[in-house]
Amino acid sequence: MARPIRETPILFGEDERRFEENMRNAKCELTQKEYDEMMASYKMILACLERGEASEKVRLEAKREASK
Repeated sequence: MARPIRETPILFGEDERRFEENMRNAKCELTQKEYDEMMASYKMILACLERGEASEKVRLEAKREASK
């Protein structure tokens, strides 16, 4: 069985200031090649999802027609 998740600590003072500063200055460093690979995977997953939804609609429609 999973252990319960502890509460997220609240930051105060210097820790809070340092955390906020780090979050403001955070940068995502991806190369163009990495970005292109991620986008290609994303588009492939979206296409699979759309095909799945379309085939599900066809299957449900055929089932509805058969039950009439």
